[in-house]
Amino acid sequence: MPEAAKVVELPESPEKKRRKILIIVAASIVVLSLAAVLILSFSPVIAAKKIEVTGTKLVNAKTLTESLEPLKGVPLPRISESKVQELIGEQPAIDEIVVKAQMPNTLVVEVLEAVPVAILIEGKKEYLVSETGKKLRTVGKKDKDKLPKIKASDATADPEQFKLLTRILSTVDANVLKEVSTATLSQAGFAELALPKKRTLIWGDAEKSALKNEVATIFLKELEKKGEGKTTIDVTNPENPVVY
Repeated sequence: MPEAAKVVELPESPEKKRRKILIIVAASIVVLSLAAVLILSFSPVIAAKKIEVTGTKLVNAKTLTESLEPLKGVPLPRISESKVQELIGEQPAIDEIVVKAQMPNTLVVEVLEAVPVAILIEGKKEYLVSETGKKLRTVGKKDKDKLPKIKASDATADPEQFKLLTRILSTVDANVLKEVSTATLSQAGFAELALPKKRTLIWGDAEKSALKNEVATIFLKELEKKGEGKTTIDVTNPENPVVY
């Protein structure tokens, strides 16, 4: 009878062995990473013990910090921006919040506020308003920023007209804006700005704002040098400004 055939196993190729090792190593890294995330997500070692609120000017940082007290003791990786926003609640002056973890136990909440461009006067109340025409908050005794005042009128009652005026004001350079006492919107949709010494700056619309700021600044400086009073500066067309 013929001798039984023998099966000889060939040694595993080095390439195949290398791939197996790589797969095992990669799987181990994934498992360890997941374990680390789970441990950190529930570990009291990196739980929030301190809460810092930065970037506030219009809203009260102390009040915001107090509203975030429920987050103390919560591991930092589990604190989301949506949870912080929920605890802070609706704040018209806040455009955005950025949540950062400062190891080992500090939660930092950076507040990005809207920029006020004017003060809206409604009866006895005064409100800081943004370029979108949104009321940010009432004017406080400690507010020292010089901003143009807008008296409530039919134009301010129309959201689109009021937004048009505040949008135009947002294009005016801060150094010029602080000189403006009141701002109104003409029927043509042009902003007219009242300045000291009975001067008037007719700004026009929001177009060509960079050139308008440059031209207006030059004329205002010249008027100060000459000591001239009542004057109208029209920069509606900044390439051809008119002074009278």
